[in-house]
Amino acid sequence: MNALLLAVLLAADPPTQPAAAELVPTPTTVRRMTLEDCVREALKESGTLLEARGKVTEWQGKLLEVESVYWPKLQGLAYIAPVYGLTLSPGASLTDQPHPRYDTDLGKWGPYTKLQLTLAQPLYTFGRQPAGEKAAQNRLEVERARYLQVRNTLALEVRRYYYLHLFARSMQPALDQAKSILDEAQVSAQESYAEANGSVTQVDLAKLKYGGSLLAKGLIQAQIGQALALAALKHSMGMAQSTEIQLVEEALPPLPDAPLPPLKEFVARAALNRPEMAQIKYGMEAAKWFARSEELSSMPTAFVAFQLDLNWSPLRPTEWDPFAYDRFNSITPGIAAGLLFDVDPRKTWARAKGAYGLIEQVEGLKKFAESGIPVEVRQAYDDATQADQLTRLSGDGSAAGRKWMVFAGTAYVAGTGEAKDLLEGLVVYLTARQAYFEGLQASHFARARLLYVTGETGVD
Repeated sequence: MNALLLAVLLAADPPTQPAAAELVPTPTTVRRMTLEDCVREALKESGTLLEARGKVTEWQGKLLEVESVYWPKLQGLAYIAPVYGLTLSPGASLTDQPHPRYDTDLGKWGPYTKLQLTLAQPLYTFGRQPAGEKAAQNRLEVERARYLQVRNTLALEVRRYYYLHLFARSMQPALDQAKSILDEAQVSAQESYAEANGSVTQVDLAKLKYGGSLLAKGLIQAQIGQALALAALKHSMGMAQSTEIQLVEEALPPLPDAPLPPLKEFVARAALNRPEMAQIKYGMEAAKWFARSEELSSMPTAFVAFQLDLNWSPLRPTEWDPFAYDRFNSITPGIAAGLLFDVDPRKTWARAKGAYGLIEQVEGLKKFAESGIPVEVRQAYDDATQADQLTRLSGDGSAAGRKWMVFAGTAYVAGTGEAKDLLEGLVVYLTARQAYFEGLQASHFARARLLYVTGETGVD
């Protein structure tokens, strides 16, 4: 077999080299995404959201379980077992009255089969099942509201990493510009020092070198920060790290020209949209109906049942007397109406008391939320207003710092300035630029948090 395979391979055409185009790897498709695209992707693919959706499905199943109380119930028992035989006693006859006499015969063995079926249809639970069903329905609505809360939290997280990535990208041009000026100053300083005209000293060179090392560290931190924030953004969106994405925005966008709407509008939106309010509303109803179902837990269940009992064994004679019990050969049908109950007053009282404890907990949460949510909205609103004002001030400082750096660099290269002035200009510019972008990032995130505290994702 191996020889035949080798002959076929040798007789085949030699393998051809792939064309040059085939050697070029297929370029990976890069997804260009806006902030809204990132949020929508997260709300569609995130594992956190899938987990929250699973809780909703779980309580849908529990509601179906409560509703199944009124569905027919079928119970059965079937088995086969060995049984010894019987023989007529000496002198006995099948016509003997009232019954023939039999003796045990352990030399004869055979099967005994049994099938017992009970079909029960619950009719009434005296209020226990409706109370449990309403408790489960409201609990399901609580989980749906929690699902919305997870969506809002996830949208806020995506915005946080999105703006953090843009912050790192925004600092890159400022660092590059500062490095370019410092590099030019270092070249000029080295030339002047080589001429030994006394205008540049070893201290000046050391200062410039030290400033260059600080800039290099800043560039490394900015690059790593970009990559790390992008990785966190992909994770929040439920996206594989190998997926290539590119954000449409190259830097933090400027502040919107339009001022924020009045605070009362955000408070009204929060009262209408916050999932916590729905959780409290349905949670209170669920707790009340749960307490009611626990109070009725000792009530009976009215039912009608149908029963069939089949028994057969070829080793036992059939008993035809209707007043005699025949365990091994009988067919017994039946129908009955009855009550099924398990009365435990002390346990019922204890469980009802625990349920009323849940009502108190929800009432406490309601009281806390009614006063806490407006305060949370007020804080987010004030943070956004303050961040906008500080960002505009930082923008003016950044422009002044840039002029300082450029003038100091030009003067140093021209030989009319000192290394100290240049380094101070670089520090002031980079510090002011960083403060501006930090303020801009804070402004955008504060507006994102305003969306969150009003119960919105910004893309629904």
